[in-house]
Amino acid sequence: MHYAIITNPVSGKMTVDQKRSVLAKAAKILNAEIHGLDSITADDLCQCARGLANYCDVLVAAGGDGTFSDIINSIDTAQTPIAYLPLGTGNAMRHALKYKGNLADIAMRIREGEICYYDLIKCNNKKRAFTVSIGLEGTVIRLRDQYVAQGATGFKAYFRAVLNSYFKEYKRATARITIDNKIFEVKNLLSLMIVKHPYYGFGMKVVPKARFDDRKLHVFCINSGLFQSVIGAVSAFTIGNRIGQYHTGRHLSVKLDRPLVMQSDGNEGWEADAFTFSVLPNAIKIKC
Repeated sequence: MHYAIITNPVSGKMTVDQKRSVLAKAAKILNAEIHGLDSITADDLCQCARGLANYCDVLVAAGGDGTFSDIINSIDTAQTPIAYLPLGTGNAMRHALKYKGNLADIAMRIREGEICYYDLIKCNNKKRAFTVSIGLEGTVIRLRDQYVAQGATGFKAYFRAVLNSYFKEYKRATARITIDNKIFEVKNLLSLMIVKHPYYGFGMKVVPKARFDDRKLHVFCINSGLFQSVIGAVSAFTIGNRIGQYHTGRHLSVKLDRPLVMQSDGNEGWEADAFTFSVLPNAIKIKC
């Protein structure tokens, strides 16, 4: 198979030369060239991805969850298989794909692996994702990006953003949620998660029953207080989250009493007081 690796030159803390060096062994294993390092803007990177998708058999996205999200929203994922080399910090997709070892080990697994068909989530008919949330996480991502820009790194930046969001920045809302034909209300919403795999960043298993390929949206509603939230966070790092209301369905809509920011695959999305989501069965081919 003809592989092409694409990576974002400005994501993370590594320089272009460091990224080229880190990816060199994986590129040799896949007999692939590394692209995207001359991109200046996000649009440049997306255009590069679309061009590569026209001639490679498998497009390999190297980066964090945000870079992976940008790439899958740039190409026809039902047509061009994609693979993933984790270079980010939280790397939820690394845990979801059960990757072990270093980049060379993962490249070997990609080379020897099979192409699997997985579902995606369609968000307001304008974005596709594996994990989406409305509530606290949008504020967390915004603050985390601010702290990273100021020089903070890794889990420290994320944890600081969580604390500041929970105790100061995030204001809870009331949500009227419709899942297929079921309607219910959630007051004091902390987080509404709509996902296709169990993991958030840093190995947190927040929706343990979620699956890539079952043609369902997996939905968690959390409106707990501090004590239960701490228990949920601790259990997510160990046995899997045990707090919140769990639902499944194929279509979801939510109406809020005030606008909140959506988070998708580790990226800050848009702010609105209404959102719609639906499952896209077999929408992406991943070689893993």
